[in-house]
Amino acid sequence: MTHLSIPRDYASTHVQATADSTLLGTYTPLPGASPAAAIRRYFRKYAVFFGRASRSEYWWITLLSIVVYSVGGALAGATQITTAGVSHFGGVITDVSIGAGLIGTFLLMYFLATILPTISLSVRRLHDAGLSGWFLLLGLVPILGSITLFILFLLSSNPAGQRFDKR
Repeated sequence: MTHLSIPRDYASTHVQATADSTLLGTYTPLPGASPAAAIRRYFRKYAVFFGRASRSEYWWITLLSIVVYSVGGALAGATQITTAGVSHFGGVITDVSIGAGLIGTFLLMYFLATILPTISLSVRRLHDAGLSGWFLLLGLVPILGSITLFILFLLSSNPAGQRFDKR
């Protein structure tokens, strides 16, 4: 009977991770994550700055945030427009809309609830590309920093990113 040995890093390079993988832990990326799996991992790894996140995990959350802020902004804008009117003297009067205030409050609460997990997700996405999380500070550079980060977030997974997995 022959004995086959499996290399130690086989699981991290050849086995597809699942959303709730106990075999591989939650430090490996989840390629091809569904929106539900990406959201679940996003909140479960609320403040985890080690490990990696796949492109699909990152972009599903980014899409969710874009939708939330776009819909919220459109609703806030629509309630502001409907509260503008004309005074008896021909001038335009505007009234602070309660609806816009409530929507603005919701968007602020959403931002505060998601800032930390978004930063940690971004760091893990950079790790998956084989880069240090400190590259996230490029976002502080006006315009060029954001463009550079956008390109870095598009990079495919790099095996060098395994060094960021917790052992």
